[in-house]
Amino acid sequence: MNSREIINAIVRDKECPERMGLFEHWWEDTQGAWESEGFPKGVDLVDYYNFDIRPITGCFNQTAAILDQWEVVEETEDTIVSINGWGAKLRHWKHKSGPPEHIGFELTNDDIWREKYRPHLLDLDIRRFGDIEQVKADFDKFMATDKWCCYNNILITEIMRASMGDIVMLESMYLNPAWIKDFCDVVTNMLIVHYEYLFDKIGVPDGMFIYEDMGYTYGPIMSPELQREFIFPYHKRLIDFVHSYDIPFVMHSCGKIRPYLQSIFESGVDCLQVLEAKAGQHVAEFASAVDNKMAFMGNLNIVAYETNDRAELENEILPKLEAVRTNRIPYVFHSDHSIPRSVKPETYEYSLELFRRHGHY
Repeated sequence: MNSREIINAIVRDKECPERMGLFEHWWEDTQGAWESEGFPKGVDLVDYYNFDIRPITGCFNQTAAILDQWEVVEETEDTIVSINGWGAKLRHWKHKSGPPEHIGFELTNDDIWREKYRPHLLDLDIRRFGDIEQVKADFDKFMATDKWCCYNNILITEIMRASMGDIVMLESMYLNPAWIKDFCDVVTNMLIVHYEYLFDKIGVPDGMFIYEDMGYTYGPIMSPELQREFIFPYHKRLIDFVHSYDIPFVMHSCGKIRPYLQSIFESGVDCLQVLEAKAGQHVAEFASAVDNKMAFMGNLNIVAYETNDRAELENEILPKLEAVRTNRIPYVFHSDHSIPRSVKPETYEYSLELFRRHGHY
């Protein structure tokens, strides 16, 4: 079986083919750090490590309301502070990866939403696709291979947090629920309109891989009840739309999201990634909770990778691969987040040796 066939069997059909799937993510500064220590320069990591999944990046990554609103307001040797298309003021590292510091948010109430930001999200705007001709060229190029190709983007919770911040988002679910539901409704419709255009003008990929962080290490961002009321309906609407094209939906979510698992399953997610082990989660328990009717990707604790100790890596990886094999869990081999620069190339490559020796059903 080739890569496309293997991932379709796992993610679309929830079956266990001849072997588990293989994919990985990297922090932005990892490859450069590796290259400075002798790793081959400029390689395509999907090809270099023969991953099964090929993201078609850059196809639709402009989800801010006002596309031409971006301004640098402060810059130091190490950081840059900017105001984005939601009016959010964020501080980013310049020379290393990491989440931004939330400094301040303009979008703090319903009036600002309706007067300034909502109108920009009501219609198709092809600028959100970036270089549409390049997207088409990449789609044609990658779909001609045997890799499982997917479009990427972020979803409701990620967009809300980027626009109004965690505090306003959570407080408003209690104080102004109508605003939050309108926000989610408008953003979901915006995503659907643009994906419909992308599917029609560029093509339908093998699947969707969407990012939606909903957890911290020690708990979910919101209660399961709030997630069920404010997030689940819009997840389901978008996923139903994707399924109407007969392609599967992969959802990424960091943190402790076990309390949301039933809602995630009911919304139609076909494969859940990354099952953060640092949050006390285990792939076998997740799979059992949904009777193996969902595929999973990840759950290999990156802390073990960061030790750069082969014994530690074996202790983390081998029992989980055994659990996947024994319980016949549709599974894609992946860390429980992304590979940071602290992981040596030889450590990551040893994890692939373990996968090749033990990643068969």
